[in-house]
Amino acid sequence: MSRKILVNVGPYESRAAILDNDQVTELFFERQETEKIVGCVFKGRVANVVPGTQSVFVDIGLQKDAFLTMNSIEMPGGDDDDFKDIYKTSLQDMIKVGQEVLVQVLKEPTPGKGPRSTMFVSLPGRYLVFMPTWEHIGISRQIGQDKERERLRQIGKRLCPKGSGVIFRTAAEGIDERELQSDFRLLEKLWKKAEEKARHSPIRTMVHRDMPLPLKLVREFLTDDVDRFIIDSEEDYKGILDDCDFLSPFQRAAMELYDEKVPLFEKFRVEEEIEKAIQHKVLLDSGGYLYIERTEAMISIDVNSGRFSGGADLEETVFKVNREAAKVIARQIRLRNLAGMLVIDFIDMEDQKHCREVVKTFKEAMKGDRNRPHISDMSELGLVQMTRRRTSASLIELMKSPCHCCSGRGQVFSRLTLANRLRKLVLDCAHRYEVNTIRARCHAELI
Repeated sequence: MSRKILVNVGPYESRAAILDNDQVTELFFERQETEKIVGCVFKGRVANVVPGTQSVFVDIGLQKDAFLTMNSIEMPGGDDDDFKDIYKTSLQDMIKVGQEVLVQVLKEPTPGKGPRSTMFVSLPGRYLVFMPTWEHIGISRQIGQDKERERLRQIGKRLCPKGSGVIFRTAAEGIDERELQSDFRLLEKLWKKAEEKARHSPIRTMVHRDMPLPLKLVREFLTDDVDRFIIDSEEDYKGILDDCDFLSPFQRAAMELYDEKVPLFEKFRVEEEIEKAIQHKVLLDSGGYLYIERTEAMISIDVNSGRFSGGADLEETVFKVNREAAKVIARQIRLRNLAGMLVIDFIDMEDQKHCREVVKTFKEAMKGDRNRPHISDMSELGLVQMTRRRTSASLIELMKSPCHCCSGRGQVFSRLTLANRLRKLVLDCAHRYEVNTIRARCHAELI
C-alpha cells in the first residue's frame, strides 16, 4: 500500500489529507477562529482560593476563570501516605491569591463554568509524554513484558532532568533509545520556549499551545512506510526538518515542499473528495448507493442497490452490493469523522454465510482506525450497530451550520467555511493571474 500525506497551510485554516493508494481516507482541519484550548498553557494569576470546596480559581484572560482542584495543585507521590499528607496541608499554605502560576487546560470551558486546569503540565510526543513539573516515570499498560518496561524505565531515568518526568506511550515499545531521546529533546525544546515566553510575558498570556497541525501529523503519522509527505509552506517544511530530530532517513526523504501554481488539494483532487464527503448520498461503483443521515440519537447509513441488477441470482447480486458498500462505508466513516452510535442497514440477505462475510469485510476495512470502533454482528433485520469514539468535530459539523431560514431543519455552509473558501479563491486568483484588482460580491455577514 502506498501512502501520501498532504498538508495545506493557510493563515486562517490549515488542512491535511491522508491518501492510501491515491484514495483520500482521512481529513484534518485546524482553524484559527475555532481553535480549542485543551492542552494550552497559560500564565495566570490566582484570583480566589476556596478552602470549602478545595479549589482555586485562576485568571487566564477568558470570560470565566480557570479552576483547579486540590490534587492538580499538589500531585500525590508514590504511596498512600503522601496522598493523605496533601489533605492535611492547608490550601492557603500551598497557593496564595495574587500568585502568578502556569496552568494547562484539561477541559474546555462551558457557558456556566471556566476551563478545568492543572499546574502539572504534560506535553505529548510520538513515543512519550514529557512532564516538566512532575518527577515521575510511567509506562503504558499496553506494554506487558517486564524486561521492556524495565528498559524504558532506565531510559526515562537517563532522559529526565531533576524535577521532571515522562510517560512512555504504547508506541515506544521496542524503539531504539536514540529515537526516544530525539522525541524527548523536541518536547524539552518546546517547554523551554514556553518558560522563556512566560518570563517575559504579562499574565493572561498563552505561553504554549499544542503542536500545530503539520507537526501533529509528523508526530502521529509520519512513519517509514509513508511514501510522500507533501507540504505547501516553506516555513513549516524547514521547521519540521530542523526541529524533528527523531525523523529517520526514510522519513526525511519522504518530505517534499510543494510550490506549484495549482493548489495542492486541487492537484491531488482532495477538494473533490471534500465536496463528496459533505453530501448525504454516496454512489457505489456497482450502481448502488449509500444514504448517510444524522439524527439526534445516532447516525444511520442505508445501503441501496440502485440501478445495479447483477446476474440472475438475486442473493449473489445483493451480496456483491453489500460487500462493496462495507468497504466504502468504512472509508466514509473515517473521512467524515463520524462518531457515537452508528447503525448500518445493509440490504437483506438470506444466506448467513454472506452476512458473516459482509461483517468480516467491514471489520477488516475498519482496522487501523485510531478511534476505537466497536462493531456488532449483523442482526436478523440486516442491521449492524457500532460505536466509535469522538475525538473532534465531524466534517459536517466543521463545515456547515443550521439554516436560519428553515429553523435548523436543513444545513448550509457556515460563514466561516464560506469565508475561508473565498480567501482561498482570492489568493488562488492572485497567484494565477496578473491583475491589479480582484472584486468579490457577497452577503454583508460574509464580508
